[in-house]
Amino acid sequence: MLTASESKAALTLVTGEAVSTTLRLLGRASGSPEQQRAILLDGVPDVINYYSFGSSALAADYYDDERERQAAPKLYVAEPVIVERTEKIRRAVAWAADPLFTDDPSATGGRLADVVQLETARPYRDTILANRQRDPSAVGWRRITNGGCKLCRMLADRGAVYSDTTARFATHGHCKCTAQPVFTSSDYGEEASVMQYLASRKRRTPAQRAVLREYLNTNY
Repeated sequence: MLTASESKAALTLVTGEAVSTTLRLLGRASGSPEQQRAILLDGVPDVINYYSFGSSALAADYYDDERERQAAPKLYVAEPVIVERTEKIRRAVAWAADPLFTDDPSATGGRLADVVQLETARPYRDTILANRQRDPSAVGWRRITNGGCKLCRMLADRGAVYSDTTARFATHGHCKCTAQPVFTSSDYGEEASVMQYLASRKRRTPAQRAVLREYLNTNY
């Protein structure tokens, strides 16, 4: 039975393998910048898709482990969730390939690593959040992090639980945070604060961004 930290470490291994596979693909790519970009556009989505099965299955197993650990009262079995994102991934890969057309093509590797790590981890988080919404015993989820940037630390602070079903799992390049489901059987602690929900939004007004920036700089 995996703990939250063990599952997080396993996800890091999965995403690391996906990044390594992608960088080997980049290393084998040859020809003009256009030809190399075409190889990446064709191959990288397949790499992400392959490892996404692993990350989503890992999350579903971990979700069931947490149900058992927290003695969730109603029967439910988690299912892996992989959201179709091929076109978005292809656009991200095209962005990552832009340095191939410059005097610094080596920057492509770092960009690709960011894209692949983020997209391979996404099905893990999607699986936790989607099953949390379907599970009659779930009340929310909390963010699991090992320090990281000030935004991640703030979002995970106090072990806060995000019970709003519309709450988004905010991420960034090289973000290694995961989500832990929380059930009605648990003494789950504090609800996420207004500022934590604000920081989770995908879109914020300039005024909200300024407030959040000041809050992070002051407290974290």
